[in-house]
Amino acid sequence: MSEDNAPDVAAMLAFAEPADEEWKGTKAQREALRAKFGGRCAYCGGELGKTMHADHREPCVRVTRDPMSRPLPAAEQYMIKPERNTVGNMMPACAPCNIHKGSYPLEYWRAYLQRSADIVRKQTSTFRAAERFGVVTVSADPIIFYFERNHLMEKNDVQG
Repeated sequence: MSEDNAPDVAAMLAFAEPADEEWKGTKAQREALRAKFGGRCAYCGGELGKTMHADHREPCVRVTRDPMSRPLPAAEQYMIKPERNTVGNMMPACAPCNIHKGSYPLEYWRAYLQRSADIVRKQTSTFRAAERFGVVTVSADPIIFYFERNHLMEKNDVQG
């Protein structure tokens, strides 16, 4: 999605009261986050079930290991971009989406997903064969996350 017609993500996420409240992962915060999209992943729209990952829409990376990959003592652990660790920056996510997104910013992850067929096509002959035989069909449609589709549906319901 280009920046010109990119949705106003901040407006879509106005559920946080207040949005700049620090995310501590309390039971109340997690319940409110899960309820935002009716128990669905903000990215793929799949049902969260019992497991929900609380994802930072714009990354806030926790550093828990030293450069040699040894665990850091709790007192030495820190965050990169701690100002993003807010209720308003959190999204309910299924484990596969949160793990795949990792610490990517949302628009970088969207672009990566958009290129995923090209990446897999280059890496595996099985994918190329599956395309040739019609087992796999690749869509060129833009990636639109569930929270964006959900917002557009709500907007259309209000207008129409």
